Amino acid sequence: MRMRRVVRAISSFLTQLFTALLKAVVMSLILGLFLVTIMHSMGVPVPSIHELLRGVSRLADVLS
Repeated sequence: MRMRRVVRAISSFLTQLFTALLKAVVMSLILGLFLVTIMHSMGVPVPSIHELLRGVSRLADVLS
């Protein structure tokens, strides 16, 4: 009985953690797309996805 409660509690915790992570990722994507669209309409030069990924890979090389 006690083991079943522990497993149920861990399962519930992991489900809530995954749900919160998924919500955070989706909201970040939506907010990022919204901000890029607004910046683009205002005439602000926005880097392409390729340039952003190249910058992230450079940063990862420097930090490793």
